[in-house]
Amino acid sequence: MSWFIKYRPRQIADLDLFQVRQQLLQLMDSGTFPHSFLFAGPKGTGKTSASRIIGAMLNDQVNQKAVENIFFAKDKEKTQLVEPDPDSDFSRRVFQGHSLVVQEMDAASNRGIDDIRQLRERVYIPPQEGSISVYILDEVHMLTNEAFNALLKILEEPPAHVVFILATTELHKVPATIVSRCNLISFYKASSTEITQRLKKILKTEKISFEEDALLEIARRADGSFRDAVKLAEIASQFGNVSLAEVDKLIGSSAIVEVKKLLKLVLAKDEKSVVALFDDLRQRNFNEDYFIQSLFEYLHHELLVNLGVIEAEAQLEKKVAQYLLNQLNAANLQQNSPIAFLPIELLLLSIVQKAKGSSPSSSSDSIKSSKKKDKSNSTSKSTQSQPSKQTMTKDTIAHAFSEKIDDSVIVVDAKKNEDEVVLGDSHTSSSLSNHLCENWHDFLKLVENRNSTLAALLRSGQPQAGPNGVATIKVYYRFHQEQLEQPKLKQIIEECGQMIVGDKIAFKFMLSTPPVEAEVVDVPASTQSLETLAEEALM
Repeated sequence: MSWFIKYRPRQIADLDLFQVRQQLLQLMDSGTFPHSFLFAGPKGTGKTSASRIIGAMLNDQVNQKAVENIFFAKDKEKTQLVEPDPDSDFSRRVFQGHSLVVQEMDAASNRGIDDIRQLRERVYIPPQEGSISVYILDEVHMLTNEAFNALLKILEEPPAHVVFILATTELHKVPATIVSRCNLISFYKASSTEITQRLKKILKTEKISFEEDALLEIARRADGSFRDAVKLAEIASQFGNVSLAEVDKLIGSSAIVEVKKLLKLVLAKDEKSVVALFDDLRQRNFNEDYFIQSLFEYLHHELLVNLGVIEAEAQLEKKVAQYLLNQLNAANLQQNSPIAFLPIELLLLSIVQKAKGSSPSSSSDSIKSSKKKDKSNSTSKSTQSQPSKQTMTKDTIAHAFSEKIDDSVIVVDAKKNEDEVVLGDSHTSSSLSNHLCENWHDFLKLVENRNSTLAALLRSGQPQAGPNGVATIKVYYRFHQEQLEQPKLKQIIEECGQMIVGDKIAFKFMLSTPPVEAEVVDVPASTQSLETLAEEALM
């Protein structure tokens, strides 16, 4: 027998959701009971279980007098309902869905007006067993408009011996006219604490050992569903022990393990290992959405632990968790990308580079000067001849990075004072590659219109004019180089380049070490950790 069936709540007092339990108990004590309910909430939260308990309760012999007074007005005396006997043969048949008194109909499969008309004919037939016929319409939001109109008439004038329980996971799709005629009870997702407590109770009853981390992982994957949590625990306990290793082996790799590993590498500012980890996730075809969701949940959990909302031992400092949440939340990590995990990979690399004290090469439309002396001299002369240019200190540029850098091209003059950066129009050149560098911002805009992820990948590199009109793009990771050299992506790059320079232009992607000179952002040497960076960002 499945654990979920074996440990399904048998009484209202056994329901895991406190608010739902209290509402139903109050109705039992009130001496009245509605003819129609609307149970709304996520999957696996107990809507069907609660419906069957109500069906067993209304037809239990111990409640016969109360039912007669409430539904048939045989006596004006106020009588309270009590819990059904969970061990009776009738209750067991109801809980297993084998009773004709409690009938369930899948509204998703029987959604037409003819189905509701047949239901309307059946409801007038008195129950052959018990006193009250209970009709459960699951996923009622799937009914057609005509079917809802037909159902409305039944709900307005129900037979005395009938109780309707409509269940839905999408309340907003149920017409307001239906909602207004039902007693609405809202079910909600269970918290990780509620799920783990339930699982502990079941596992102790089954005499199965378990690990706390394994139950927490099951609770995360269940996404607030008691039913899914019990099912996952049953699968993970096949060898008599629910451990995190067994969960990973039988249910799939745990995202939380990879999340912890990733954050450890980010805090260690190990760029190479961060890229390698994402490459490993791609090779294993790891679910990107599940990983990102797990990352958010873990960071939020750490934030709540630091704030004292959750009692646990914090693994991250408050400022680090909050800083990373702000950065991740501000980024569009759910964008469609031809390369899995690329948006979050680039974002975390940028954060690591900031923490190491170097300006992120992915900063918006920034072009650094060549190390060659003759180019620096040429840039300096061009700067002096154009009075419209502005001189900005590094502090100003650093502030611009925290907001948004101006769309103009940033050129660093190596001969000027180290604390000055010239902001203005770039010089004109007859070389195709020079022309592309001068219009790098416009080029990126064109690429972004075709493929936003490809544009982000190009921003992580450094453009440089090459011989014979070949544009050289310096990249700092082999994986990025391999992706940019893919024929499909390279074709987009070349087409956009031709639109900028007016002629065919070749591209070469060269692997290079990250730049350490002529930095735009001046980060103090004392910035040695991501904790310091987070602290400064939150000031």
